[in-house]
Amino acid sequence: MSGATGGRVGLLGTGLMGTAMAHRLLDQGVTVVAWDRERDHVQPLAARGAEVASAAAEVVSSAESVITMLPTADVVLAVVEPLLNEWPQETIWLQMSSVGAAEADRLVEVAAAHGVTLFDAPVSGSTHPAEEGHLTILASGPDSARGQAQPVFAALGSRVQWVGQAGMGSRLKLAANHWMIAMVAALAETMHLCRLMGLEEQQFVTLLDGGPLGSSYGLEKLGEMQRHEYPAGFPVRLALKDLKLVREVAKGSGVELPLLDAVLERIGDVENRHANDDLAAVYELKLPSHTKR
Repeated sequence: MSGATGGRVGLLGTGLMGTAMAHRLLDQGVTVVAWDRERDHVQPLAARGAEVASAAAEVVSSAESVITMLPTADVVLAVVEPLLNEWPQETIWLQMSSVGAAEADRLVEVAAAHGVTLFDAPVSGSTHPAEEGHLTILASGPDSARGQAQPVFAALGSRVQWVGQAGMGSRLKLAANHWMIAMVAALAETMHLCRLMGLEEQQFVTLLDGGPLGSSYGLEKLGEMQRHEYPAGFPVRLALKDLKLVREVAKGSGVELPLLDAVLERIGDVENRHANDDLAAVYELKLPSHTKR
């Protein structure tokens, strides 16, 4: 899909991920029409060749597909719902924000009530993979319209996993983020454990690097911990938001997730000082002391 073929992609939301995705689309020759609630967030994209819309309605009226990349379902709904009565029938809505399970269902219902074709398609990956086109897209939505969504997904991601009906993509995203956030918290705690035992942290990193227990994402986070530098690929505040969405699911199902509760406490503790830093900043928390009674 490219500007040469007449493809136009609208983007509502140019925060960290939205901006990274816009850069990728522009690199692929796609015409991007962008808008954000904060105008200064979208202006830098104009220098890259994006069309900057002064209102969200301009994006919807001039694009073949519209991506929403906004922080919460409430924000998505506040931006999009006023536009749905005038939404062009041929324009699809690619809802790619992380919004939660019940929240995704609410967006699906609103879209259906207005006859708008919606794909619930959150992404797995942070800003750097987004810029490189290496996102995994957790796509869910109607089979009949896949052909229209697929070129946009192909431009943004190296892998598209189709999950089923709209709303299931957000459920898979919650599961993935629960695991990912817990993994980073465990890596941070293990690095502290190495020091407690008098073991160089690098020995643990070397064990994981290239071995069956390692992952490229985990090694990237360990490197940030070693450097005490946390560029915001996945900020603490958004990780905390997603964990709270997981807790909503657990409460609604009447089950307990003990690991979730422990990780929530750790991420909540780090938010005060590192809300806008990457999740790996959980390493900056000291281990709580324990005094025998």
